[in-house]
Amino acid sequence: MKNKMARVLIVDDEKVNRDALKRALGDENPDWEIDVAPSDAEGLSKLRKQLQKGEPIDVVLTDLVMQTEQNGMNMLQEARKVDPSVMAILFTAKEKSLDRYAAFDYGAFDVVEKNIRGAAAVHEINIKTRAALRYRESSQRINFLRRYFDPMLFDAIEKDPSVLALSPRMITVCFWDIRGFSLVCEILKQHPTLISGFLKEYFEEASRTVFKHGGMLDKFIGDGVMALFGVLNHKNDNGVEDAMNAVRAGLDLRERFQKVVNKWMWEWKLYSPQRIEIGLGCGIHTGEVLVGNVGTDFRDQFTALGPHVNFAARIEGRSKSGQVLLSQSTESRVKAVFQLTLADRINDIKNIPGEFQLYEATAETMDGGAAG
Repeated sequence: MKNKMARVLIVDDEKVNRDALKRALGDENPDWEIDVAPSDAEGLSKLRKQLQKGEPIDVVLTDLVMQTEQNGMNMLQEARKVDPSVMAILFTAKEKSLDRYAAFDYGAFDVVEKNIRGAAAVHEINIKTRAALRYRESSQRINFLRRYFDPMLFDAIEKDPSVLALSPRMITVCFWDIRGFSLVCEILKQHPTLISGFLKEYFEEASRTVFKHGGMLDKFIGDGVMALFGVLNHKNDNGVEDAMNAVRAGLDLRERFQKVVNKWMWEWKLYSPQRIEIGLGCGIHTGEVLVGNVGTDFRDQFTALGPHVNFAARIEGRSKSGQVLLSQSTESRVKAVFQLTLADRINDIKNIPGEFQLYEATAETMDGGAAG
């Protein structure tokens, strides 16, 4: 596995067997962290402890028959309750005691029906453990990606993973950032849970808003949010619908954010006499960027790259509290369905030469169509 050490737990009441298997697997896989337990009860205890430490066990190898013929089955069943993502392989030399259908129903990844002391059985367990680790790694990557996409959009990824490949696409990039948040953190520095609780709720609302309007959540940046519209559900309309969805998301999150602020403001005032005032700024820009999975051996990230991403971030930096600012390229795509006003003419954007017009979106017109 990449990025982290694989953790394997061997559960067997026979010390000779579990030590032999640990030694054999360790010789073949020196980068694995292998632990042992003499019973299903102790195995489950170790599983819980590792999970609490944030270092979960990846694969459990358990004998079927230990103190009773049900210990192995119990280990399977209870292990999945403790950690639903753990992989479990059942081995036994007593094939007559094995109900394969029940084993898989209880959550076994695979079953080895051979004597644990045989070299062939050890070889098979080694191969199946490696397969379980690959499957777990793949599942974790999928679950990681699932958090950033609306479930409907994620179906497209599962059907055709090639859509994640880095490629140029016309999309709309949206940035949000909280105005006055640093001062709030300073005012409430003695009460960090009041800040973390607010941020959690704000990020949840941001995620829901982006997904609702067909966007992809790119990342959280401090108290900021970056989202992409048109990554997977792109249509042959030169990015018009994607731009409209992004502006709808900008206006929608502005309202949702204020509701979150109103809720937390009551509690903040209980702990500080100082005046607290925060708001959400938003910047939106449409352009052609490189979009896809940018990965290394240490980290995978699906994101957008290029000067248009930087320009969107610069627009967000110009927005005031409560403003949804658009570039001219976004404005030209959405002006038929949104109320827009010319907000600024600028020629001093950092590292981006030229003169630009920025527009403020205030509302969607009555005939603007249904939300994306």
